[in-house]
Amino acid sequence: MIKKASLMTALSVTAFSGWAQDSNSDTLVVTANRFQQPVNTVLAPTDIVTRDDIDRWQSKDLNDVMRRLPGVDIARNGGMGQSASLYVRGTEARHVLVLIDGVPMARPGISNGVDISQIPISLVQRVEYIRGPRSAVYGSGAIGGVVNIITMTDAERSQINAGAGTNGYQSYDGAFNKRFGDTLVTAAGAYQTTKGFNVQPNSSYSGDSDRDGYRNKMLWGGVQHQFDDNFSGFFRGYGYSANADYDQGN
Repeated sequence: MIKKASLMTALSVTAFSGWAQDSNSDTLVVTANRFQQPVNTVLAPTDIVTRDDIDRWQSKDLNDVMRRLPGVDIARNGGMGQSASLYVRGTEARHVLVLIDGVPMARPGISNGVDISQIPISLVQRVEYIRGPRSAVYGSGAIGGVVNIITMTDAERSQINAGAGTNGYQSYDGAFNKRFGDTLVTAAGAYQTTKGFNVQPNSSYSGDSDRDGYRNKMLWGGVQHQFDDNFSGFFRGYGYSANADYDQGN
């Protein structure tokens, strides 16, 4: 079985700001009403996850981050490499709007859901999570809630994560930001592989005797430019490829 997500690009010239703020009573959010406002003035229940939270939790991917938040349920259809659905307050996965820096994430497949594990965890600076319906602001896709994954930051930084485990498991991801005057360049990548194990050791079909492994790779690039104090624009694109082994069965 091969699952692939083709190259996605996003172009935006807007004042929609995604700068990370400190987590305190003066924290500003942009997701609730699509403009910047103090979090204590937002009527909708709002949760904010900072980069420090992600590092402290030692999260492997965004699914690990989201399952810690109230009202969120992550349902995975099998082991590593299988699709995972994000449910908020019991609504369907297609009723949860996922944004990347304010731009809706692509919804491939017939389920009309998104796979947030495609985004390298080292790239994420902040997550703004709005619980409850925001259809008046975002449309019918936001009946359950809105998740805004913010990757933009005005600081130069770099980060590399690596991990290894049993059954040939290896995981690598990294990201860096570099500023050139008023332009910020961002690049990130991730690679994950495992040899897996035999899911059906007692199957009578000869083709099921091998291990069921998984491999994925992802590249991300973006350019952001600040034209003046009130106006900025960005362009970004990413490519994602995943391959998962499966058993045919009898």
